[in-house]
Amino acid sequence: MKKTTLTAKQQETLDYMRSFSAKNGQAPTITDLAKGLGLESLRSVTQRLESLEAKGFIKRDRFKHRGITILEGNPAAPAGTVQVPVVMSAGCDAAEVYAQGVYDEFLMLDKTLTEGKNDLVVVKAIGNSMIDAGIHNGDYVLVEVTENVSNGDRVVAVLGDMAVVKKLHVTPSAVVLEPESHGNGYSPIIMSGENSKILGRVLSVIPMSAPDDDYQFIPEPGVK
Repeated sequence: MKKTTLTAKQQETLDYMRSFSAKNGQAPTITDLAKGLGLESLRSVTQRLESLEAKGFIKRDRFKHRGITILEGNPAAPAGTVQVPVVMSAGCDAAEVYAQGVYDEFLMLDKTLTEGKNDLVVVKAIGNSMIDAGIHNGDYVLVEVTENVSNGDRVVAVLGDMAVVKKLHVTPSAVVLEPESHGNGYSPIIMSGENSKILGRVLSVIPMSAPDDDYQFIPEPGVK
């Protein structure tokens, strides 16, 4: 399946190329892009271009000075996709990352991944305490905002002003948020207090550990 999802950095790059081309009547060079995007490394620019080309948004002629062509047939918001906001960062290590709730970043997802689900958000995972669940530092998780969660689900929980990604374990006496990283010294968190709540259930993992790499969606077991 062709990947039509853009990260915020890729979307920023595509938008700048369109703006530059409209204003100057020609495509930007890599140097133009580095300057316009505020990037010190030309390699950072080429990584973004490589991802955009792999996803079918641009075509590059490496033998031309201005060899970038924007493919208008694959617009920024292609048919069959939906934008889902990245609403916060969640610490997988402990409740130490502020749940910012800033909606200035979006991921475009294939609608087949969100079909039948309502009230979806994306959360960026920080830390490696969920590494055995395939959630690494810097990955994104697709979350259905709901209180209808079950024992054993992977969830995003808000603890005061903080957020965490953990596995839910309900006992007769407590609601426990468990890490999934054996042998690394991570401790469970016991939910308590009025300011603690479950934000929602993790539907899938969007691996993003390597900068601007292409990725696949990894659904949670049992999630359809």
